[in-house]
Amino acid sequence: MKAFDVIRRSGRNLKSAKVRTLLTAMALAVGGFTLTLTLAAANGARAYSQKLISANFDPNSVIVAKDKAIFGEQDNSQPREYSSDIGSVYGSTFKLLDSKDVANIKAQPHITEVSRQYNLTALYVTNNTGKKLTGSLNVYNPAQKPELKAGQVDESLGGGRAVLPDVYLNGLGYSSPGDALNQAITVRVAQASGKTKDYPFTIEAVSTKSKLDIGFTPVGLFISEKDAGNINTFVNANLPTADRVATVVARGDGTNVDQIKQQLQSAGYEARTSKDLQSLVDQIIQVLQIIILVFGFITLVASFFGVVNTQYISVLERTREIGLMKALGMRRGTVSWLFIVEATWIGFLGAVLGSAAAVAAGTALNPFISKQINFGDEYLLQFQAVQIILLIVFLMLVTAIAGLLPARKAAKLDPIEALRTE
Repeated sequence: MKAFDVIRRSGRNLKSAKVRTLLTAMALAVGGFTLTLTLAAANGARAYSQKLISANFDPNSVIVAKDKAIFGEQDNSQPREYSSDIGSVYGSTFKLLDSKDVANIKAQPHITEVSRQYNLTALYVTNNTGKKLTGSLNVYNPAQKPELKAGQVDESLGGGRAVLPDVYLNGLGYSSPGDALNQAITVRVAQASGKTKDYPFTIEAVSTKSKLDIGFTPVGLFISEKDAGNINTFVNANLPTADRVATVVARGDGTNVDQIKQQLQSAGYEARTSKDLQSLVDQIIQVLQIIILVFGFITLVASFFGVVNTQYISVLERTREIGLMKALGMRRGTVSWLFIVEATWIGFLGAVLGSAAAVAAGTALNPFISKQINFGDEYLLQFQAVQIILLIVFLMLVTAIAGLLPARKAAKLDPIEALRTE
């Protein structure tokens, strides 16, 4: 019997037991459904994380620090031995970078610009309405691609100019983003001693929080690095950490950022690139994916034994048929292949049903899921045809293996004894 004849005959055999075949395939489809959705969710999460990183971090820049604890890679829960370069950032203590460190970083090959990341908080922000709002003062970073509702900002925000988040509009009495443009505001800051100083700013633009904003930056005004440095000098006057910052952003000249990172590490600094952050996110996604895949494979194990059971019953029911085929000259190998192909057909049917159901459900639910988890225009479930095809092939292989034992039993049947079976 030729291979095509074996495939066609096995299909007819399964068709004659439609209900049993369908039920076995449906059990397998549950596993295919779970695995297809898991792969799609991992694709979507990975693609979304890449957009998050690219929207919040310049791929040509390196975040530089003096203390790896800043990157969460060292225990900072215990008291540390005092040194003059240790300071507090948002309640935690870290080794800080001083002016000499910044100059040394800027002197490294392939680094064109170094931007200090100040940790500043305004006592309040006010305008001619007399209303006062608290908030942080953040160094404007064009690489983060802030989403603007009104106005325009050059590569580097000019001195005395500020970008106002839209959450400040109502509190300061502005009726619209456009109404706030070119308006004067005053930022009051205070020293630890209680001495205060006012800094005037003009609103250059109004920003809104992007759906791709990770949220590393506290809510507050965006000002130029120069203005932030002047305010920092006043706020921390006479303190040992007056000219120090926890991190700086070093921008490269287009050279491989990994090379720049290695140079900085060789110089004694801690450095992280956008690739490092992406790798960390991917690891988290991978762990979650593995957990869900385990449940999918548990379902497949149950389906595996279901296929074995179905094929064993089929062998028992068709004992006389098998005996007749062997008596007419069908070889043992052909008999064995007949049952293996039947099991493979079940795997194909179950895999296609499961994957098709997953794609249909995912396509229908994607808008709802994106809305619930605030994915914006992105979809969490992203299906890839290559992955689905490979999954179908994999499930067919699993069921083919499941059919080996029943096939072996069928191949070993004695034709004379089989023909005597009632």
